[in-house]
Amino acid sequence: MKLRFVFMAMVMALPAQARDFSSSITESSELAHLRPEFKVPDEPGQLFYIQRSPNANTVVYAARLDSKGNFDSRTPVDAFWRKFNIDGSKQPLNFIERLMAYGVRMNAAKPGQPASFAVAALPQRTLSLGWDSQHHPMASLQIGGHTVKLVYVYLQVEEGGLLPNVPSLDLFGIDMASGKAIHEHLIQK
Repeated sequence: MKLRFVFMAMVMALPAQARDFSSSITESSELAHLRPEFKVPDEPGQLFYIQRSPNANTVVYAARLDSKGNFDSRTPVDAFWRKFNIDGSKQPLNFIERLMAYGVRMNAAKPGQPASFAVAALPQRTLSLGWDSQHHPMASLQIGGHTVKLVYVYLQVEEGGLLPNVPSLDLFGIDMASGKAIHEHLIQK
């Protein structure tokens, strides 16, 4: 029990750190799927999802709406697992996952500005919460000179040690101006 307390204290003291990546951006006519054998989630209010190389289990980010159909003021974005590798069940992120990897960090909203947030493992990438042209919730971000509706993220994961290593990741989205697919490949330096 004492060891668990020490471990939790160490983890709580470790902030999610910005990582240094090199980046390349490509534009194409259609969105690529790096692992077509993985199921694509389809959740109410889905903003985007994260797939990982080890298995088909997927982290889904979905908008939480209030009774009037507006973004929930307390928790506008929910992140959770779809355990596609097991039974497809919905499961919450655990404490470490929320703190170090997949958790959502909302930024203070400014009057008249869209809400913005970041995923714990990539705090330097700010996403804006908004509505697309069909009034569906969406998360957008800047990739190169493009404002992109984020569709999904793919992580190349090396498991082992205390925390897994992510040597590369890929962001996939749709350019809001041109409708073209945008892919950013990031490699850890």
